[in-house]
Amino acid sequence: MAVRPYVGAIVEPDSHPEPNPEAPDENWNLTYVYGYRCEDSRQNVFMNSAGETVYMTAALGVILNTEANTQKFFGGGQADHASKHTSNTANCHNNDVTAIAISADRNTCATGQVGKAPVGFTWDATTGEKKARFQLDRGGRGVAAIAISQCGNYVALVDRSNDHNVYVFDANSGDCKAKEKGDGNNIYDIAFS
Repeated sequence: MAVRPYVGAIVEPDSHPEPNPEAPDENWNLTYVYGYRCEDSRQNVFMNSAGETVYMTAALGVILNTEANTQKFFGGGQADHASKHTSNTANCHNNDVTAIAISADRNTCATGQVGKAPVGFTWDATTGEKKARFQLDRGGRGVAAIAISQCGNYVALVDRSNDHNVYVFDANSGDCKAKEKGDGNNIYDIAFS
């Protein structure tokens, strides 16, 4: 009783509707997001080819038109009612985005998230449409840094494991082309030379 004093005070009503496990008939659309993730990441605000600001917050990539004060998103659609540890990452992030990069032509963004088996995505920097998905090995704990090659054909990701593994993926197919053990020190940024 000391831990749950409400047990003796709360009583189930005599007549109440039966529980309904169906999803509500309502739908919602994300229109505006406040906030910006900067506490544990670097190099995370960019301008796209249309002059809009691109950044990350929560599990979203955000495209902000500062003149009209409107936003478009990568992610943020209808989600299944599951834990973020079991929900689907096929089309967008399901956990906090921790790294973002933009291509040399400023038309493609790449983002990576935290998690036991982290994923990364490339998406259109002006519309927010998904282009490709990259799966890192289990135990990676998240993406510490991400970069897109100058030619736009490759994406490099660094995980947050103790070894800080570096992955290189084909930007179009999502196939892993290389993986190499990194350094024990924290890696804050990565770039192609």
